[in-house]
Amino acid sequence: MEETVIALLTFLAFFVSWAVFYPALRFAQKHDIVDLPNYRKLQRHPVPVLGGIPVALGVFVPLCIAAFFFQLDALWYALIVMLALSVIGVLDDVFDIDAWMRFSIEMFLVWFLLWQTDMMIMDLHGLFGIRELSPYVGLPLSLFAGVGIINAINMIDGVDGYSSGYGIMANIFFAVVFFYIGDNVLGLFSLIAAASLLPFFVHNVFGSKSKMYIGDGGALLIGMVMVWDVFALLAPSSSSAVLEQRGICLVAMVLSVLCIPVFDTLRVMVTRICMGRLPFSPDRIHLHHIFIRLGFSHVGTSLCIIVLNMLIVLIWYLCSNFSYTVQFIVVCVLGLLFTCGVYYLMDFARKKRTGSLYHAIRKIARWTHFEQLTVWTILERIVDYRCRKQVYPS
Repeated sequence: MEETVIALLTFLAFFVSWAVFYPALRFAQKHDIVDLPNYRKLQRHPVPVLGGIPVALGVFVPLCIAAFFFQLDALWYALIVMLALSVIGVLDDVFDIDAWMRFSIEMFLVWFLLWQTDMMIMDLHGLFGIRELSPYVGLPLSLFAGVGIINAINMIDGVDGYSSGYGIMANIFFAVVFFYIGDNVLGLFSLIAAASLLPFFVHNVFGSKSKMYIGDGGALLIGMVMVWDVFALLAPSSSSAVLEQRGICLVAMVLSVLCIPVFDTLRVMVTRICMGRLPFSPDRIHLHHIFIRLGFSHVGTSLCIIVLNMLIVLIWYLCSNFSYTVQFIVVCVLGLLFTCGVYYLMDFARKKRTGSLYHAIRKIARWTHFEQLTVWTILERIVDYRCRKQVYPS
């Protein structure tokens, strides 16, 4: 019975997101709610920016049903916070809210979630020999981690398919973990998030007339979903003990999944501060920007970075027989190598514009322009078919 409910609610998440996508696109077009090109944006034309609405509804509708069905009080608080973040994100997309005001609201909402649910990092599960944490340590750590994850996910929303593709990958991973440890409710939560992102991902990647950006309304929601997944795994519970018995360092595991967004955000913020600028000031120094500057396509850039993150997860898993400290150090080293190392190496090749490294990167970049393939054109026409009839009627 429970398996049937999980399957139905996952399908419902996909269906709601798919059904709401075109009304949201029409509304954005009609009211000129678009992301305009500028010196730091990568698109050349205005693009509708309400893609977070179908994703949010795809998450909220089935999760509300799940909260009733499984009688989960804590899930209601998570839904309240996710709804509030989505609304703030949409308002930011439309009216451009001050970054520090949005940051303050995120701090309050994460604190509210911690206060109401006690889903916080109160245990390092043996990392560096540390187990239970004092509330005076656990609460600030949880608040810092929660807001950090939300902003890390928000900052990767720069090229087609990156934030949504990453969100699908990460949520599928967490769903597998939750089902493995026997927590079907949290597994369902992650599956619903992945299913809600799928229709948007298809249109964002393959669509032309039906392309829409997820915006802050969707990126902040994905970030909050990641926060809930991480807190659920790291909060003291008997379920996660199954993984510890296998020698898995839970902190290293969740960090491997979040690795590139987290370490790239840290690199960018440290760079801005060292340059005498505010950490939230806009620029073009993210990892995806260097791929684009070297000629990679948007989809190729997203694919490369997501594959790099999956490689980090794989290497961590291959090291899961080692001590917790070794697992954690391996993930941190890979995070620095695949963000700082890759960025500065590619930037060096770009500035030099000679040598075998530069030509090898440029050759790989040319291979990533999948939109030039005939099959890509066919997929684009299929994805845009309904859009041409409903959004741009002749």
